[in-house]
Amino acid sequence: MLIPLLGQVILTLCVGVLARLRRDKSVKEGFNWRYFKTFEGEKPPRYVLQADQHLVNLFEAPMLFFAVGILAISLDTVDTMILIMASIYVISRVIHAIISLTNNRLLWRARVFIFSTIILLIMWFWLIYLNF
Repeated sequence: MLIPLLGQVILTLCVGVLARLRRDKSVKEGFNWRYFKTFEGEKPPRYVLQADQHLVNLFEAPMLFFAVGILAISLDTVDTMILIMASIYVISRVIHAIISLTNNRLLWRARVFIFSTIILLIMWFWLIYLNF
């Protein structure tokens, strides 16, 4: 279970680094760095906003993934099914990140997000099933 959890952590850190690099690039291109101090004023370029928003997204629904993973470990109910679902969840989140940070096609992104959310919900139901 630690490997899928680590995978999600690495994804979050990679998107964080990418967001920082995109901010730096925008400042080098002439964007006013003071925006990042208070988030007021003219908005940065779209490529910066995409990375920033995706980083915020990685601290929303994936927190439920960390919760179910840590609970599975602490309840000693990690089995093959939960490991497979956790791996699928992380892979789907990687795909979601790639879509979001590149072409950002809404329909593709939405489908992958819904798929990952369904996997997450199944993980929760499976954990509850294993503990009754």
